[in-house]
Amino acid sequence: MTRRVRWLALGALAGSGATVWAGRRLDRLARRVRSGDVGGEVGALVDHGARAAAGHVRRSVEAGRHAAQRRAYELRLLDGPRPRG
Repeated sequence: MTRRVRWLALGALAGSGATVWAGRRLDRLARRVRSGDVGGEVGALVDHGARAAAGHVRRSVEAGRHAAQRRAYELRLLDGPRPRG
């Protein structure tokens, strides 16, 4: 078998495998759409996305507060002790 024939056979095999995989995947998706399960999945994805976004906002606010406290401490150190009086 020549090199070109081997590559052609390998390409044909990979192409047919990908075609079978895509067909099965589309068949599963079509069954889910027909059964109505997609709506529940979309709702779950939206809920998960909202929770993830809320977590990102919460962590961002905490990081901002921490950075502000750290910077205020640094500025107080640079300013030196204040006279009491």
